[in-house]
Amino acid sequence: MSAEIWDLYDAQGRKSDQTMVRGEEVPQGLYHICVHIWPVNSRGELLIQRRAMTVQWKPGTWAVTGGSAVAGEDAITAARRELREELGAQPEKLYEIACLRRVNSFCYVYLFKTDCPASEFVLQKEEVSAVRWCSMASLSQMVAEGAFYNHGDAYYQMLFEYTRRLVAGTL
Repeated sequence: MSAEIWDLYDAQGRKSDQTMVRGEEVPQGLYHICVHIWPVNSRGELLIQRRAMTVQWKPGTWAVTGGSAVAGEDAITAARRELREELGAQPEKLYEIACLRRVNSFCYVYLFKTDCPASEFVLQKEEVSAVRWCSMASLSQMVAEGAFYNHGDAYYQMLFEYTRRLVAGTL
């Protein structure tokens, strides 16, 4: 298996001429692209996934579907690839709701609407051990209890607002 190469970006999101290998420390002042993709059903529930016990970061933890863009990919291409790989999903429309500059990454956050039963997603067993639909209230409780990764209050407030708008058809 070859090393995963990431393109690096400056603080304004402009692609630099530098790359790095996944697992290395991101150079100071540079950023890589990561993506979060939230499937949403018509009841306003979000699909969450349990990370496989064999993954390096946060094994067994419930999390959002996502990952990092590899060299040559933009955020939407990375989001579509991660969805296809981890859930077997290929939605027609992804809604970009945010691009968040974090410590060493630009995190693009997407939603898509689907009423696919959790049992029908095709899981990438190396990455995902289970999926389930989760209400916003239940997700908030999981975050508070440490059962789901805490991306911060502002992140979840934004996510829930856009989820409500998607379900209402106003996104």
